Amino acid sequence: MSINTLVKKRQLACIMFTDIVGYTSLMAKDEGLALKTLDENRLIHRTIIKKYDGEFIKELGDGVLAIFSTATDAVSAAAEIHLATKLNAHLNIRIGLHLSEIIYENGDIFGDGVNIASRVEPKAPSGGTYITQAVQSNLYNKKGINTEYVGELSFKNVAQDMKIYQVLVTDDFESIVNIQADAFNFNNNDALKKSIAVMPFLNMTADPDQDYFCEGIAEDILIILSNVKDLKIVGRSSSFQFKNSELSQKEIGAILNVNHILEGSVRRSGNRLRINAHLINITENRQIWAERYDRELTDIFEIQDDIASKISKKLKVTLLDNTKKVNPVNMEAYEMLLKGRYYEDKFIQGFDKALTCYTRAIELEPDYAEAYSALANIHFLYTMYLIHPPRDGFKRAQHYANKALSINNEIAEAHFLIGQINFWHHWDFHAAKEQYIKATQASVPFYFTGVTMDPWYYAFVEGDYEKAVNTTLTIMETNPLSYFYQFLLSCYYTWGRQPHKAREVLNNLLLAIPNHSDAQRLLAYNSLLENDSERAITEARKAVELAHGLGWSQITLSIALAQHGDKEEAFTILNNLQSNQDQVNISPLGIGLIYTYLNDFDNAFLYLNKAIVYKDIWMVSLKYGPEFDPLRSDPRFDLLLEQIGYPEVYHNQL
Repeated sequence: MSINTLVKKRQLACIMFTDIVGYTSLMAKDEGLALKTLDENRLIHRTIIKKYDGEFIKELGDGVLAIFSTATDAVSAAAEIHLATKLNAHLNIRIGLHLSEIIYENGDIFGDGVNIASRVEPKAPSGGTYITQAVQSNLYNKKGINTEYVGELSFKNVAQDMKIYQVLVTDDFESIVNIQADAFNFNNNDALKKSIAVMPFLNMTADPDQDYFCEGIAEDILIILSNVKDLKIVGRSSSFQFKNSELSQKEIGAILNVNHILEGSVRRSGNRLRINAHLINITENRQIWAERYDRELTDIFEIQDDIASKISKKLKVTLLDNTKKVNPVNMEAYEMLLKGRYYEDKFIQGFDKALTCYTRAIELEPDYAEAYSALANIHFLYTMYLIHPPRDGFKRAQHYANKALSINNEIAEAHFLIGQINFWHHWDFHAAKEQYIKATQASVPFYFTGVTMDPWYYAFVEGDYEKAVNTTLTIMETNPLSYFYQFLLSCYYTWGRQPHKAREVLNNLLLAIPNHSDAQRLLAYNSLLENDSERAITEARKAVELAHGLGWSQITLSIALAQHGDKEEAFTILNNLQSNQDQVNISPLGIGLIYTYLNDFDNAFLYLNKAIVYKDIWMVSLKYGPEFDPLRSDPRFDLLLEQIGYPEVYHNQL
């Protein structure tokens, strides 16, 4: 069932509410630890709810709402959640369950039963579960789970007192599910026995400017390992957050949900390197491999391959054939590549320095395929973030990606970028899909998320937002702390017409990054979808402030003002945008949307046609984007769709 399909039905369900006891206090004391705890809590709930065929409905702050088809499944899931968290001092979960008829509509649930379950949960003790009599009466044949009568309790907005029972879990249940809760690893899940996080290697050189080199070595090892079959490896943006962390290896492993951690250090003196690496088995709390390399800088590729090979042997996994990778001869060029990645990871603020580094790498080694691919990627990012206009930016990106492939056709990153350019710029969706697949098959890897197709393909080409969400959640299983993928998840909920779910993700993201202007802007956009233009204006003004008036923030504010009827201020912003088009890269699509909500459809279509010619990247959202709903009945809208050329098979899906 596609998320964007309107669904409203009644059904019987066992409703689960959970929350973390003491989370507010933890947030006040240590915000970073609190957010990591929340990520771990989310992972635990999603894993166990899915195991018992439940449905994860949404997060409510530090709590979770879910439903199950039977009371037995719900109580079993609650028991397993407690076992999975019982040795984590920061995860004290309480749970409330009630069995009732609900109304299921567009991925959310409503009804008196939902209210009752939400009232039962706060009454439960820390680490415990309270259930209503309706649940207790339908709990059958569950070995290791008993119930104990608590009494008749009164609840706010519930007319009559209700009989409440506490769930008691015995050792029999724990032996059945075979959980090792101290590291949150299910021993009956063999995949988790082969899981690893690569930590940023410590810089033991006196020069702090060598951080890029130490992190780059670790990242290259991560990239090699990420393409190993049957090995789960955590992405850089999650594992590298623990640089200089005071958390124990066990705590880091629990948060990232891995059984192994690779740590290392680098000491450099001129062209001499001393690299120490050691592999830790977290479950057994022991080091299972360690080695020291005293080598020349030119030996770095052999060292990385050797470390990856030793790890694969210890974990009994098979490395992919990497013989078609051509290492650079000029080591300064390699260092420029590492330095460029280091700056690129710092987002827009580091793009210019990254561009300089990649350009220098090619000057030093003209046939350096991976440097050309990196150069293509930085131009792609410039264009996606509206720094370069589409035609110019994507032309440069495609030139350098093609150059990389002309040198070595096995560069996975270059194939993926060509796929992205076909998707966002050429609107050649068949060619995009072919290149995405080639990227997964290429022998010179980049960090592989485990997902072949970009989730935007499912969202904008097929209109399947449920698949886009699930694909993103799959990526987040190996990159749970990635703010980038959290933001993308909120985008798919937004375009999938689930503003309540989008808002929860965005609020959590803004807790971690209060100045995230795009997250703030997307909050305003969701308010627009909820027809709450007053709240949208407030949220959009804050987004404008955070973004210093750049990007889409002003456009979103103008749309909100137009929807609210404040046309004078909306026109003022519109006029300013139009007068600055020669100096700033402003989306004609955005101007078209402002005219849409000013009910000036003639100018709206005028600018949307300009957006087609301009090759505005977000025109690809035209077929399924909810922001275009006011225009869909106009015959001119179908003409726009024809110009984009969506695959015929999906033509009538909406």
